[in-house]
This record gives sequence, C-alpha cells and structure tokens, in this order.
Amino acid sequence: MDGQKKQNKNGEKLIKVSTLIYSILIALIIIIGIASILAYGTSTEIGAKISAKISRVVPFPAAIVGWRSVVFMNDVEANLATVEKFYKTQNFASEGLRVDFTTEEGKKRLRIKQREILDKLVEDRIIEILAKKYGVSVSEADAQKVISLKLNEFGTIDDVKSDLQNSYGWDIDDFKQRVVVPSLYADALAVKVAEKNSSTEDAKKRIEMAQREIAGGKEFSQVVRTHSEGASKDRGGELGWVTKEQILPELQKALFESSDFKKSSIVESTIGFHLIEIENSKEENGVKQLKLRQIFVSKNTFSQWLENEKKQMKVIVPLKDFVWNKDSGSIDFRDEEMRVFEKEQRSKLQGDASIMF
Repeated sequence: MDGQKKQNKNGEKLIKVSTLIYSILIALIIIIGIASILAYGTSTEIGAKISAKISRVVPFPAAIVGWRSVVFMNDVEANLATVEKFYKTQNFASEGLRVDFTTEEGKKRLRIKQREILDKLVEDRIIEILAKKYGVSVSEADAQKVISLKLNEFGTIDDVKSDLQNSYGWDIDDFKQRVVVPSLYADALAVKVAEKNSSTEDAKKRIEMAQREIAGGKEFSQVVRTHSEGASKDRGGELGWVTKEQILPELQKALFESSDFKKSSIVESTIGFHLIEIENSKEENGVKQLKLRQIFVSKNTFSQWLENEKKQMKVIVPLKDFVWNKDSGSIDFRDEEMRVFEKEQRSKLQGDASIMF
C-alpha cells in the first residue's frame, strides 16, 4: 500500500514536469509562429518593430545563399541600428544637412538602408562561398594584423574603441566581423581571380596587336576604330588636354612622374590597357598639361567578374519586402513604388543627409 502511494506521488511529479516542458515548447512554437507572421507577412509598423525585437533572439533567415549560407534577420537589424546610430550621432548641421527618419519619407529612406544592408550581407556571403571555391581562407591572424594596422593609423586603441562605440555602437570584434573579415575575403579573392582571368591576357594581346599595327605605319585613328573601346573611341582616341589629377593613378605615374615614357607605350591600369601618345604639352599657371590620345582595351575587372557570379548564384529571400533580382544580381524591393522612390532619391539630395549613400 505504501509502495502504491509512492508510485502515485512519483507519477504525479513526472506528469507535472512533462506538462511544464510541453507547455514551454507549445509557447515557444506559438511565439515563433507569431514572429514568422510578423516577419514575413505583415506590413504594419508595430508588427515590424515586434518582429525586429524577436529576431534578436530567434534566428530567422533573411536570405539563404547558394543553399549553404544564411543571412539572419538579427544581423540585418543590428546593422540597421548601427546606421541609425551613426546618422544620429554625427553633426551635419554645419553642412546645412539634416537627418530625420521619423517622417514618412525618412522611414522609406531607412528601408532603403535596410535593403542596402541586406544586399551587402548577401554579397559578403557570396564572396565567402566563391573564396572557398578558389581555396581562399582568412585566418584570425590575418584579421588581427589588419586591425593592428588600423589602430596604428587612427590612434590609440582606446581612441579607436571610443570612436567605434560612440559612432556605431561597435566593439573591436564587431569591427573585425563586419568590416575586416569581409574585406579580407574580397581582396584575397580578387587576387585569385586576376591570376586566373584569361580576359586580361586577351586584352593584353589585343593592345599589343594595336601597338604593332601603329609601328607598322597604320594611322592612329584607323587602329582606334579597329581595336579601341570606351568613350574615347568615338573621338578618334582623342583625350584632349589633361592635368595629372584628371587621369588614372597608373597613367599619372607613367606620363607625369616618369622621364622615360616613349611614344605609343602601353600602360596597364585597374580597368584595362592604354596605348598612349603625347601629342603636345604646355604649362599654365604652374600646372603641367598634356594633350593625349589613346587606344584603350578593357579587361574584366573583379567587380565585373563578381557581378556576373552573383547573377548565377541561387539566393532565396523569404522576407515580404525584398526579392533577389537575378538579372542584376542584387536585392531589390518587391514593391514597385519603393523601387521608384529609391531611384528618385538617388537623383537628388534635398539637404537631407539620411539619403546619402
């Protein structure tokens, strides 16, 4: 009889514990369900605010990249809070600008910021996926080295920490994960792509062929029509009078800082190959000017290569406000009105710093 009573007591205790666990699980499922509806299906402002708060705890996906990497909503919201903090802590009054995200237009501009943030986070994931495909990795030591350089560049560690906290609400680790590591992956991947980029070799062969044709006696303008690209082609290769500051850094070095530049020399820049001829030179008000003409052949830059790779990447965006535009390889608004609004805002400033991008 005593054993039966003890069994009942233990049984009652087990039932109570299991009931509590099930109750917690049910409550959690309900919370996640409500948050999912708010995140992916509501258009109300209060719903968005509640969703943002819940997303700080529950890891809702904002985008799934290449079936192997996820951008979470809490990352988007954290970066958006950083943007708001930055604009609110900076003084734009001296420039005659204002920041106001409380108006209807201001709220729309903040949504543009949110779209940009999501787009950047997706791009970072794509770069990381492509980097690993090319055997590129970023170590903790690599990141720490960059941080040390930045600390030496901008002051003491206390100064940098204070500035990061006051302007962005970041600590050093936030800076490392959000800025340093993504930039290291991008830089390392760019080097790998350049090493394997056959279009660079093709461009080099084309400009060397143009050089041989000129050396063989062909008219410059004729070679321009056959081989050159870009806006200068329509002007027969003429660039007109230029100062040092008006041309690319690589051309500055070859034309203004070197004494051994020869006629019809080839100069490589970040965007392609330039076969340059100096037609004349002069000095006005102490400033040297050169009259130039060129044959230009572009090479496939890293940004162009990345843009093409992004268009081929599978990206799923479950959010109600955004969609992956595979034609442009970027995050876009689902709402046509917001797409038009962003385009209009980018074409004008109107004295509001919150539309500067």
